[in-house]
Amino acid sequence: MDPATGALLAQTAAGHSVVLGLMRCARIWFCPVCSATIRQKRAEEITRAVVEWIQRGGTAYLVTLTARHDYEDELADLMDAIQGTRSASPAEIRTARTGETEAKAELAAATAAARAAADAARLAAPKGAKRAAMAAARAESAGGIAEAEARLAAAREVLGRTRRQAGAYQRLITGGTWAGDARAATADAVEGIRDRVGYIGMIRATEVTVGQVNLWHPHIHAIVFVGGRTAGERADKHVVKVFQPGKAALTEWEDHWRAVWTGHLQKVDPGYRPSDECGIPGCKCDGKGHGVDFKRLETVRDAEDLGEYIAKTQDGKSPALELARGDLKEAKGKNMTPFEMLFRIGDLTGGVAEDDAPGHGTLVWCLARWHEYERAMTGRRAIEWTRYLRTMLGITGGDTEEDDAELLGADDAASEFRGGVAVTDRGWAAVTKLGLDLAATEAAEGNDANTDPTALTTRVREVFDMAGVGAEVRQLGPQEIADAYAGILESQAQRREEAAARRRREAENEDQEHDAEEIRDRAIEAIARRTVAARMFQ
Repeated sequence: MDPATGALLAQTAAGHSVVLGLMRCARIWFCPVCSATIRQKRAEEITRAVVEWIQRGGTAYLVTLTARHDYEDELADLMDAIQGTRSASPAEIRTARTGETEAKAELAAATAAARAAADAARLAAPKGAKRAAMAAARAESAGGIAEAEARLAAAREVLGRTRRQAGAYQRLITGGTWAGDARAATADAVEGIRDRVGYIGMIRATEVTVGQVNLWHPHIHAIVFVGGRTAGERADKHVVKVFQPGKAALTEWEDHWRAVWTGHLQKVDPGYRPSDECGIPGCKCDGKGHGVDFKRLETVRDAEDLGEYIAKTQDGKSPALELARGDLKEAKGKNMTPFEMLFRIGDLTGGVAEDDAPGHGTLVWCLARWHEYERAMTGRRAIEWTRYLRTMLGITGGDTEEDDAELLGADDAASEFRGGVAVTDRGWAAVTKLGLDLAATEAAEGNDANTDPTALTTRVREVFDMAGVGAEVRQLGPQEIADAYAGILESQAQRREEAAARRRREAENEDQEHDAEEIRDRAIEAIARRTVAARMFQ
């Protein structure tokens, strides 16, 4: 929180308690509190989008995509295979490019030096021995050239890793078979599967569970919107027609996605290839395997249910209070969600016996898995809409971390307050240190029997007295809460603007440094060429 403004513990007109003014991390993968709120809001967006499309007469499918995995597979490798690699930072890209430039200059210098040495040997050798002298000079220089070539190859490999590589998910919506080819000879090939089913976009959500037997199980749920014709480009793209795709086109689409998904995973690692056939009598997959599953959303009710499903929290539950855990979802079988694993870590570090703590695994094992999870998921989006789909369906917002942060404060800004208290930075830190923050939040809740602002302050102060900081609590009325919160929002907005300006200055400085590095690289290459030329005439 901002030390100058502190925090506000307020009661809304509905009797709920909210804590205003705290900085929130908005880390959807790693924070149970922020993740629950963000995912709940994302679920509401998805529900509105699917209901809108079905009411227009369109069709939506829930598609689940999985990969085969075992105990030896790293989560980062599995995520790269299904979701693609992450883009490197601008600084990492510049460093890689500089490394390639320097390696090129070294190879050019080594090659020029070898040529100069051969010419010098030819001039110095007597008649009849010139070819042998040149061959000997070249052989002597071969090692240096080979080393320079190896350094250049390594530098190019590093640079290549900075570019984002497509995963199986991206492969689903690329390629001529999917998108069509204007140069093709047949009408079907020109049109592509995308046009035949009327694909307008999809919403993707990625989930991860972990077990002791086969470890990581990342998988994708996607709601795919089909049955539309669009016009316009980029932000002007809009739906001009809605239709029902034919059975043949839908079958072609399903078969194509199954082949692309399994084929790409097979190419990355044969061990990742999921089953694409099944011999179990009566299995719901109808013999098509379990790597890719399609389920049509037939009604608005289905859309509402599955909108919540695809955006469910990483612990599987919809939150009630911002700071409360709520009822936790249990992963299937002996698997755990990452948040279940996190809560087990908390239980074990708090002294709960392994057999009594929910979940499985020792503390050391759980910590190692959590650290691997953080490394693998940092920088990835948990829920993502394809470009311009929001615009076509009339849904505002975005998928970035900044958008997630905006969602966290949206309800607070729209609330009407009965009253509350102002808490200093010192006071909130004290109750948080003792784990009393949830108790303080619950004390601010109200019902028909305890809506008196003075009684609210008394209950909250009793909790703060337990931490010895009761004097850090000050009662506020409804308008005082609203005014104080407006001041906090203004202060936070100013801080964001200052941070954005600082990032722009840093980016400009980095660009200037990059320009200076390019000038230096060109100078190094010029010096190398002059040095070689000077040697040739010595």
